[in-house]
Amino acid sequence: MVRSDKLDLVERITEKMKQSQSLILTDFKGITVADMTALRARLREQSAEMRVIKNRLIKRALSQAGCDAMDDCLVGNTAIIFGISDPVAPAKVLVEVAEKNDKLVLKGGLLEGRRIDVAGIRSLSKMPGRQELLSIMAGDLKQPAAKMAMAFQAGLLKVAYAMQSLSRKLESAQPTA
Repeated sequence: MVRSDKLDLVERITEKMKQSQSLILTDFKGITVADMTALRARLREQSAEMRVIKNRLIKRALSQAGCDAMDDCLVGNTAIIFGISDPVAPAKVLVEVAEKNDKLVLKGGLLEGRRIDVAGIRSLSKMPGRQELLSIMAGDLKQPAAKMAMAFQAGLLKVAYAMQSLSRKLESAQPTA
C-alpha cells in the first residue's frame, strides 16, 4: 500500500472511530472464510462494520481520534468492529459467536472513547439493546395514560352501576297493577 493510501485509510478509520459509539478488537486467527462472512453479515444487520487493518494503522487512528491507547490489544491478527448506531448490538453478536467458536478471541474495546476490557464487553453484551430500550421506554410512556383512562372508566362504571341499582330498587318499589 502506498503511503498516501495509508494516510487516507487512517483518516477514514479515525472518522469512523469518532462516529462510533463502541469499538471492539478481536483476534480472528483460524476462523474459516464462511464463518467470517457469516459474522460480517450478522454485524451488518446490527449497523456494525468489521474491518481488518494493520495494528500500526489502528494505533495511529486511535491517537488521532483522541481515544484511549490500546497498544497491548494490538498484537497479532486484529479485526476492528465499529458499533455505529448501537453500542450493545456488536458486543452481543461477538460474545455469542465467541462462545460458539473458540477461534474468535475478544481483545478489548472502547465505549464512547473509553477503554473497556473483555469483561466489560461481556457485561455490555448482557445489557438491553437499543430496540429493547425503546420498547421499554414506549411502555413506560404509555403506562400513565392507560392508568388515567382506567381511572376515568372505573369512575363512570361506578356511576352506571349505581344508577342501575337505583333503577332496580325503584322498579321493585312500584306497586304492580
